[in-house]
Amino acid sequence: MNNVQLILTALILLILFGLINLMINYISRRDGEPHVPFRKKLWLIPLLSAFIIIPLELFAMLYAGWFPLPDPAGSGDTLAFDSNGVLLGFSLIVLIGFLIFESLIHPLVIALLRLLLRKDASIYIKQAVTIAFDTVLLYIVSLLIPAIPIGGWLQSLFIALFFHLIEWILIGVQTWVQQRKRARAESAG
Repeated sequence: MNNVQLILTALILLILFGLINLMINYISRRDGEPHVPFRKKLWLIPLLSAFIIIPLELFAMLYAGWFPLPDPAGSGDTLAFDSNGVLLGFSLIVLIGFLIFESLIHPLVIALLRLLLRKDASIYIKQAVTIAFDTVLLYIVSLLIPAIPIGGWLQSLFIALFFHLIEWILIGVQTWVQQRKRARAESAG
């Protein structure tokens, strides 16, 4: 890993830590709980980040195994593929891109879709739009940074679907846990 990759990775990790800190503060305010103490955040934020980064890195290694590209080492690219650093850099760049798209671009597109349709779109249309925009994001990033190993639209679509599949599974698990909590509360009360 060269110095630029280390700086980029550290910067992206700081952004991820900051976003998780904001998420913790938002959830505690939303639920009316007291603020999480700083000492607890010191171990909680890296732990939550590890729950994001480790599966992401494993999926990036799977992706690199399924879609191998020739090694352009020595090409002078900022993220030149050296089989050590590009997987983490690629994974974190995609993660930050998706977070930015989820928080900024997707809501704007959904609002524009509501405006054009003059009614609320179905959940399936919203998901199709977000997958299409994520596919475009991945393809454009792969064109801007030649060392990112995405060969075309189909691979971009597969990655976007894979990330959304993980999101859907996590939403399903969260819904199941909440339903179980409600059922326990109703049976106890």
